[in-house]
Amino acid sequence: MIISVNPKDIDKMKKLLFIAVLFFAAAAHETSAQDKPNPTEVARVTGYFSYLMPLVKFQDGESISNFSDGFAMGFPAGFILATKSGRYGYIFELVPIIAFSEGTSRMDNLVFNPGIQFHIPGGWNFNALASFETSGRYGLTPVISKTLRVGEYTSWFMTVPVPVRFGANRPTSLEFALQLGFAF
Repeated sequence: MIISVNPKDIDKMKKLLFIAVLFFAAAAHETSAQDKPNPTEVARVTGYFSYLMPLVKFQDGESISNFSDGFAMGFPAGFILATKSGRYGYIFELVPIIAFSEGTSRMDNLVFNPGIQFHIPGGWNFNALASFETSGRYGLTPVISKTLRVGEYTSWFMTVPVPVRFGANRPTSLEFALQLGFAF
């Protein structure tokens, strides 16, 4: 089997790989400079559920709106194991994607997103997620999130995921989405 690859796609992949290496190098530096944990404080587990709305995808030189030919939405759910220092946590997330088109709906994809969440002062977080789809695609999903409201037992948050995907004999894609959810 011979696979032909467009030279422009190779250049894009090299740039994305370079960005990913820089990203993970910065993440490794951040995790190596942690505060000393408090031995009396325990690690904390937080669960969450949210609604995901893909907005636009850039693939093969085109921009494709989520609303142009049907509609897709997702329901990310997962948990975060926060470390004792409270500066970062480990994320395990599953995202079922449901697609609607021509009057029907179906589960289109299931995405597994393991990764690391870095806590930034002021209620901001940065998530560095690896992504694996049942469609055969894989990639990285950097996410910026902001806590909107903190209650006694729950908090509301909004995120902007930016999935980058490779594989499954399809061109590299970059997507922007919006996500609203609550943590408990």
